[in-house]
Amino acid sequence: MRGLGKLRVLASALLLTGWIQPILAQVDIAGLWRPLPRNQDGSGMTGDAAGVPLSPEGRWRAHSWSPDDFDVAEWVCRPHAWDYSLEGPLSPVRFWPQIDEPTQRLIAYHGHINMMEQETSIWMDGRPHPPAHAPHTWSGFSTGAWEGDTLVVTTTHLKEAYIRRWGLMRSDQSVVHTRWRRIGNYLQATSILYDPVYLAEPYVRTTMMWVFDSAMVMAPYPCEEATETAVPRGTVPHFLPGRSPLPGLNPTFADSFATPYEARLGGPETLYPEFIAKMKTFAKPTVPAPPGSDR
Repeated sequence: MRGLGKLRVLASALLLTGWIQPILAQVDIAGLWRPLPRNQDGSGMTGDAAGVPLSPEGRWRAHSWSPDDFDVAEWVCRPHAWDYSLEGPLSPVRFWPQIDEPTQRLIAYHGHINMMEQETSIWMDGRPHPPAHAPHTWSGFSTGAWEGDTLVVTTTHLKEAYIRRWGLMRSDQSVVHTRWRRIGNYLQATSILYDPVYLAEPYVRTTMMWVFDSAMVMAPYPCEEATETAVPRGTVPHFLPGRSPLPGLNPTFADSFATPYEARLGGPETLYPEFIAKMKTFAKPTVPAPPGSDR
């Protein structure tokens, strides 16, 4: 009888564990979410990398980037990656759950975003990430776990894509942690990007916020591939070191705040408040940047 009692206690504990697990989440991110205005692609002039912890490799990659990249045949209908699309202007998003009917357990959240109709799956059932040699995609492979009322999503197996659309890139070795937090009818995402190739430190983005809108209509985003470029196939547009024409990389141009050129080069130290004092020791450029350089 004593052994039977222990079995009953164990069975009760397992049953309670099964019921408590979904309750701990406390919130649900499913629904239609309309983006609130946000500052996309940072600020300052085109080419300004202040506040981005670029590694030397990331800086060289940015300085060699050419706007003609977008005009090559390989870029026709090329989508934005999911993690970048969250920060863009066309970021209405819809999340819906996948439920295992016999157990009523949450298997995954699936997401659809307006920008180029990218989709993602956030697996909540404890499955492991694929091996390193598995295919990489624009949305990557994501798993999620609850930390209190915050859904923490880990994304791997991403294709190389940009952080900002003028040459700041993340590599296909990147790992993105996205912390989704629902606050009433608002949904906030904090993205932490780890890249051992192009970043020297994690890059955090916190400006992404949505409001619940049950009447939101998400328009389709069709794209038909067509030859619409003058750049010959096989050409790789680029600039040699020191030859980039981007305004932010011209040491003589001044933005609206006369930001020193050294700050616009980015790097880990530009993330921290101590750099403000150091900026005051740099010479300020005095030549007004061409119209349209500030974004």
